Amino acid sequence: MRLVINANILFAALIKNSLTVKLLLNNKLKFYAPEFLFEEFAKYKDYLLF
Repeated sequence: MRLVINANILFAALIKNSLTVKLLLNNKLKFYAPEFLFEEFAKYKDYLLF
């Protein structure tokens, strides 16, 4: 299955252990994300690395 994912979903998965994390780790799913997702991660990297 192919899914489009946004930054909010990835941020939530990194911050809290939840069903979202399990879905992201499922190798039967293929994720697509907009190009600006990397910019969002760069902007909040200090918060995410904490």
